[in-house]
Amino acid sequence: MSEDLTQYRRRFAVLRERSYFTAQCLGPLPDEVFADLNEYTQTLFLRSRSLELWLSRMYELIGLLEVFLNAPPGTVALRDSATACHAAIVSALEPSAERNRIVTVQDLHFRSTRYLWDSQQARGFSLLDVPTAGEGASVESLTSMIDERTAIVAIPLVSAQTGELMPVAEIAKRAREVGALTIVDAYQAVGIVPVDVRALGADVLIGGTHKWMCGADMGLAFMYVNSELSKRLVPKYPGWIGHADLKTLTPKFVPAIGAQRFQQGAPAMEPIYLARAGLRFLLEVGVEALRARSLILTQRMIEGARARGFRLLTPMEAHRRGGMVCIDVREPERIASALAAEKIDVDTRPGSGLRVGPYPCLDEAECDHLLDRIAALSRL
Repeated sequence: MSEDLTQYRRRFAVLRERSYFTAQCLGPLPDEVFADLNEYTQTLFLRSRSLELWLSRMYELIGLLEVFLNAPPGTVALRDSATACHAAIVSALEPSAERNRIVTVQDLHFRSTRYLWDSQQARGFSLLDVPTAGEGASVESLTSMIDERTAIVAIPLVSAQTGELMPVAEIAKRAREVGALTIVDAYQAVGIVPVDVRALGADVLIGGTHKWMCGADMGLAFMYVNSELSKRLVPKYPGWIGHADLKTLTPKFVPAIGAQRFQQGAPAMEPIYLARAGLRFLLEVGVEALRARSLILTQRMIEGARARGFRLLTPMEAHRRGGMVCIDVREPERIASALAAEKIDVDTRPGSGLRVGPYPCLDEAECDHLLDRIAALSRL
């Protein structure tokens, strides 16, 4: 049996007021985040005297993220978006005649990430797509395309389009065998799927704080970079936060040791302040407990949706799905809007139908009620 997490519901304002099924879009905020917001506001009155406080909070958050990811010290850096994280790494890599292929999975990436991978063809990389079918991407098809010509394997841990959970450790193992790098977009996974970067074996793992990690603001992402890779990559577009010594800046850029070298200018501080409370909640409760409860609720959603005659766009098996279920309905935008008026939150994406992610503090009755309402609204 999974732990009863409904006891934590009282710590989230939106969960006290609504049935919240959209952590895959924007996570619920723990009440403690508002104390951090007030603390940030107070620093604004200090002006230049706030700089040391801001840097201290930045390093505190990096340290918490390293604990959360089981990442060695010095292997996590902050950027303003997942796309910026990807760009920082890819721009430091160059294609060669012998190794110029990027292997990825068709239609499972978030669109912004997909745009970045497509654009690398103008730099001399060749993009190889594994096609997806009704049952998702074939791991065998993907690993068969990874060979000595492969420079990068670019995959999501959980697809933003379908909720499919990819077997990254198996794929990364094959990439290492042929000397290719594995870059993982874990944005839809962190906070609801346990992520241990040492166990996954990926060279780079990228995530963000405003979805399942319950951070308040967009404008903040993080990346784990394997220490050996950091040593050999020099940032193509550096900035002063990536410098070896922030207090005695030399005329020429000297890369910091570790992942910090990939940071650029000073990061936005408000999202850094507003990410800490959610991260502390995850470390307190444990992602394993959240995952176990999530699987129970998503399984109930799957069984209930099928019983009501809906087609699902998410894999049925527990080991192949993240925290959301995609239900194929007509007029998903209309249904989502009608549900919002009833204090039930879901979201939609083109080709994904209704994206439904029951936050683990919800209960089974809310899942059943949501499905009843979707069925009723679908008949209108």
